[in-house]
Amino acid sequence: MKFGVIMHKTTRNIGDDIQTFAAMQHLPHTDYFLDREYLDEFTTDDGKPAAVIMSAWYMWRKWNWPPSKFIVPLLTGIHFSDHQAAQQAGSPVKTEFFTGCGGDYLNAYGPVGCRDDFTLKTFREIGIDSFFSGCITLTLPKMEKKELPRKYICACDLPKNVLDKLREIVGDKCDIVETTHYMDYRESNASWEERQSEVVKLLTLYQNAVCVVTRRLHCALPCLAMEVPVFVTNGHKRPVSGRFDPYYDWIKHCTYKEFLKGKFKYDFLAPPPNSREYVPVREAMIKAIEDFVKRYEHEDGAPEQYKKTTYSELELYKWKAETMRGCMNRWFEVTDAEERELIELRPKAAEHDKLLPEVKHYRKVLGCRSIKFMIKSRNLFMPKDKRIRTYAEVKAEREALEKQQ
Repeated sequence: MKFGVIMHKTTRNIGDDIQTFAAMQHLPHTDYFLDREYLDEFTTDDGKPAAVIMSAWYMWRKWNWPPSKFIVPLLTGIHFSDHQAAQQAGSPVKTEFFTGCGGDYLNAYGPVGCRDDFTLKTFREIGIDSFFSGCITLTLPKMEKKELPRKYICACDLPKNVLDKLREIVGDKCDIVETTHYMDYRESNASWEERQSEVVKLLTLYQNAVCVVTRRLHCALPCLAMEVPVFVTNGHKRPVSGRFDPYYDWIKHCTYKEFLKGKFKYDFLAPPPNSREYVPVREAMIKAIEDFVKRYEHEDGAPEQYKKTTYSELELYKWKAETMRGCMNRWFEVTDAEERELIELRPKAAEHDKLLPEVKHYRKVLGCRSIKFMIKSRNLFMPKDKRIRTYAEVKAEREALEKQQ
């Protein structure tokens, strides 16, 4: 059987390519690079299925789930997020595509290996048989070690004030090499060979550093795998929801605020070894992949031979259509309710037209944590008459207005 790996073809983060590269290291050959966002459209050259390591971040394009019949999946290293929308209090669409046929797919080919606690908790809450597998980047091999004229520390995508503080701490005793994981392939025709070359170059830079200081998950985890001392600083504070748990238990870390105040213990010039707590997770994932390869390497059957789901093509089509329709209708209901409220309010607020655009605007960002934080931070430094009002303030003003009518 041929083998494949998941690839985010239009990524802006080389961390996605690092994951693809990590998966490739365990395969006897890589015959297919599957577009993460169009797995339901995947077909093979010969009409026979491909065995695919499915480690990736899902689901950005929800309508394209579950994957096609030409994929024999190893469900490991999976992260689920609706990329903000599902986490917002006002969102009526959350995990629908992991229920019904979408959930049946995961349970049929499971248990599902989740790469973080958030995904594991989410899947278990909706009835998906799952376990913590860790991230595929924990299985990376070491890169080439080089003799260098001068030692250096890598600083990956750090804010300027944090980078300046690091320079102050290190002084002239060691060079600091700035790196970034921002790599925009949205309009690129770069081949995988070219993209892989960038991955190897970056990982080799980390491999030969005294230590690496980063805010990036897919910089920190490769450093664990390659046994490069790594320190994480970012805006998170425990408990962390999302992608960084349980990895914070394995990595020296602090918040930006703590870093700037020096409230941490870490010697960047003589860094301690990383925790070895990740090793059992790494070894278990490597074994799972080795068993997967051994199981399918010499198989040569048709897709139907490896199908584990029980739904028919017609049942899948109906479920996708109904789920999509249900999601869209719920969005329309929210939008319609907003518009009706505005229409009903307009006659009563003829003298308060300035209020209406704000009501509409704040309805749209209802529950968005990042927007709330931005508004709160800005208001701290603005005079009262120039502050942005929160939705709660606009709502209170509207209710007061209605009472006056």
